[in-house]
Amino acid sequence: MTRSPTSIALDPLVGTPYRSIAPIGRGATGEVVEAEHRALGKTVAVKLLQRDLAGRPDVVDRMRLEGQTLARLEHENLVAVLDLQVTMEGRPYLVMERLRGRTLREELEVRGALPAAEAIDLARQALAGLGAAHEAGVVHRDVTLANLFLCEPRAGAVGRVLKLLDFGLAKVLGSAGGRAPKPLSASTEEGVTMGTPRFFSPEQASGSRVDARTDLYAMGIVLYTMVTGRGPFADLVDVEELLAAHRTLDPPRPSTIAPSPLPEGLDEVIARAMAKRPEDRFADAPSFALALDQARTPRPRWASTEPMPPILARRRA
Repeated sequence: MTRSPTSIALDPLVGTPYRSIAPIGRGATGEVVEAEHRALGKTVAVKLLQRDLAGRPDVVDRMRLEGQTLARLEHENLVAVLDLQVTMEGRPYLVMERLRGRTLREELEVRGALPAAEAIDLARQALAGLGAAHEAGVVHRDVTLANLFLCEPRAGAVGRVLKLLDFGLAKVLGSAGGRAPKPLSASTEEGVTMGTPRFFSPEQASGSRVDARTDLYAMGIVLYTMVTGRGPFADLVDVEELLAAHRTLDPPRPSTIAPSPLPEGLDEVIARAMAKRPEDRFADAPSFALALDQARTPRPRWASTEPMPPILARRRA
């Protein structure tokens, strides 16, 4: 379907260095449009805060946090932010790289469950982006299929690059290197849940304190969904029942419902990522990624530290 250019009279970017070309999407707090730099002719994506929210200091501060977070990280697996400004009518806006492709949610809607090797590769890319954010003291808090974007391959490139989007609900925990952006002026109160319930960690579902391991739980759900074609609690539609499931229920092992055989050990990796207690999950994103590598390429028996079965020991004696 061909999208008609935004009318100049209705262009929300009038008076800025950019002009709107076409709408891309709309969310709870903002809209995203394709735009062009008037002088340079460079195509970008612009995220504008909704008009009725432009006077809300807390919402404006969240857009500032999102922009500063992504601008400081500059990682291949995070969408790049180029500028943060305000329109003539007082609407804050972020200028981002224009991505071509589709979200992971759209990918699964078209293809269903992905081959395990492909799913592991995409999960590792997402974990690389998350690892960079966590190292800078930032927790995403809303890792979902819709916030993971598969970019079309560039000329000469092999495979697609996955990028993590939308740090609008991010929480700043601080970092030793001082790379974290300034926290929100008014921090989220304990007991207030933020994010997407389908991907809530047990601590989010309980309104408890979150840290980087909250994002790892969500990545466990993402990986579970990629290899099975359905979420771990897909049959639940009531929000309260869904939150209770995150807190107390263990979903079926992915290998029991996946349409294709999974590598030995992948069930255990996903189960650990989705452990109910944060301390039972992986310590960080690199540890999660390493476990995925080991599940994809199991170590030979001789490399194991486990005792050799007696029958094999007798044969080699």
